Amino acid sequence: MEVALSGSEHRRHEIAAEEDVGALRRAVARTAAGQHALRAGVAELVATELGTNLLRHAEPGGYVLARRAGEGIELISVDHGPGMTAAVLAPPTHMAPPPYRGSGLSAGLNVVRRHATEFDWYSTRRGTVVYAMLGPIAPAPHGSWRFGAVNVPLGGDGESGDAWAVAPGPQTAALVVDGLGHGPGAAAAARAAITVFRQQVPVTDLDRLVRHAHEALRATRGGVLGACLIDPDRGELIYAAVGNITGRVLTGTRSTHLLDRPGTLGTQLPLPTVRLQHCPWEPGSTLVLASDGIRSGWNLEEHPHLLDRHPAIIAAALHREYGRTTDDATVLVVRDTRGMA
Repeated sequence: MEVALSGSEHRRHEIAAEEDVGALRRAVARTAAGQHALRAGVAELVATELGTNLLRHAEPGGYVLARRAGEGIELISVDHGPGMTAAVLAPPTHMAPPPYRGSGLSAGLNVVRRHATEFDWYSTRRGTVVYAMLGPIAPAPHGSWRFGAVNVPLGGDGESGDAWAVAPGPQTAALVVDGLGHGPGAAAAARAAITVFRQQVPVTDLDRLVRHAHEALRATRGGVLGACLIDPDRGELIYAAVGNITGRVLTGTRSTHLLDRPGTLGTQLPLPTVRLQHCPWEPGSTLVLASDGIRSGWNLEEHPHLLDRHPAIIAAALHREYGRTTDDATVLVVRDTRGMA
């Protein structure tokens, strides 16, 4: 049975001084207290190692994104450099951190890797991103689909007016929604659209999805969304958007822009005409959807081999480079792993 999977917003914890590491550890401990599948003390240990590594080895410091994820916790460490030289050249399956920037960093990341059920990292001169999922391994595999996202509210805390969802299956659907403005009102609009998405699973008609979302958002301040339906057997992605959600399909060196359409959902104005965009989809393709909290001119040219990494790392790197500090910001990455090593 297909189900829609979505994630809560991240909390952004800045690390610039020793006391910030302690604040991160305490915040993660509060989150872990409600996650009974986590071993006692593990989340706090991993958070401390990530925060300490940022403080000692990144210039100037960095931040950790944290959220509950199922029965576990997702932690993503992000900095702006100087990077672990040549780390980007390591194949994706080689997860052991090399002894760059001193043995302290290598030891710290080995601790993180040892306690994580999923672990990956990416590094260039522009900075390093470390991803760790703590908790039980998800019992239900998603076939050839891997996905991850970053959703950071304005100011790094509180409710996000953005939301995302993925329904993996023979035909996989994905959605990013941005409630107008920010704060609780925008979050309520985003939740309304996610509820409609869940009710439509398995999604077969994007036009119907958008129209139902429009009606549901009438009870809110409104919002914008972008939705995709991927049919790998037919080799096709279908996209529908109302408002400024940006998207791209990346296959090898080819990048296809997904076109947004003017308008908003849930307002008193008539629903804008939904125009479906069709584009090719191949094994190994990657979908990226982003809210307008991410500047639209993003590219991967300065991020070699980034597409080889975990989707959450791709999302975090794009958010670091192109995120706006004046709005909620979300990046969703969905990858078709067929044909990949």
